[in-house]
Amino acid sequence: MRYVKRLTLLISAMIVLFGATAMDVSAQRRGVVVVRRPVIVRSHWGSPFWHGWGWNDPYLYDPYLREQRDRYYKEKAVKDASKKLDKDKAKYTADGVLTDKEREKLDKRNRDYNKAVEKLSDFNRDTD
Repeated sequence: MRYVKRLTLLISAMIVLFGATAMDVSAQRRGVVVVRRPVIVRSHWGSPFWHGWGWNDPYLYDPYLREQRDRYYKEKAVKDASKKLDKDKAKYTADGVLTDKEREKLDKRNRDYNKAVEKLSDFNRDTD
């Protein structure tokens, strides 16, 4: 019985000793921990021709810049209408069956595309 008490005391002392040496180092550190996160900075958003609410908008008073802006928007309208038309054509013809509702949507997209192309061609004809 004497040896059991000594052996238990020795084992518990070893457990306490190993527990004290296995303590995490980060728990002992003092001071403020600074976490640095990346910041995303965007140079511009929205329209490339937007310059705020000021009265000195160069696109309003300069005919050349106004023409460039109008050309940009009309070409963008044609490109967007073409993408929408191609996307809908691929989507609706994927199953091989074209319903009346899908045909109406394709006709509307086609009219929008033709209208955008017509506006661009009228603009190009007037400016040349």
